[in-house]
Amino acid sequence: MSRNDERYDPIGQVLPPMTPPITRVEAQRAAERIYKQFGKAELRSQNVASFPILYGRNKARRCWASTKPAPGSDPNKGWPRLIHDVSHSIFRRRHPGFKPHAGGHATLEREIAQYVVAKGWLDAKPLRPKAAAKPSRGEAQAARLARIEAAIVRWAAKLRRAENALRKLKRQRGATLRIAAKAAP
Repeated sequence: MSRNDERYDPIGQVLPPMTPPITRVEAQRAAERIYKQFGKAELRSQNVASFPILYGRNKARRCWASTKPAPGSDPNKGWPRLIHDVSHSIFRRRHPGFKPHAGGHATLEREIAQYVVAKGWLDAKPLRPKAAAKPSRGEAQAARLARIEAAIVRWAAKLRRAENALRKLKRQRGATLRIAAKAAP
């Protein structure tokens, strides 16, 4: 984002001075929620196809992840970069003929930044998946036994299919040899 452009100054004021670190999983979930909030409703009336998941791909961009807090005014990584990139994607879909930094883009980016702040995504970590409870020793053994039993069933089925295939191939070989013997002078 062009920070020399005064239209983008309010965005730096909406975001806190330092944004928290964000993982790629969190970035992906945040982008999906932003697309859902800002992308689809306005486009239904225009008969535009819904957004491809995450910037045309099924994963978050590497620059969206940040292991350290990032300045809210720095659009190079972390939350500010995610907000900027997603706003470009939504703006491009809403206004296909406009230039990327046309007048309405800064407004849209500010609205998205306000949404992210209002949701509390920069305060707490609600976007992280909840850690699964560690199973007890008995549960872990039962799960392992169930996996082994399922593998036995799968391999037994494969064995039956292989035996049937071998039986058919031997029968075909015998028929082919008989026909070849009759045809030979």
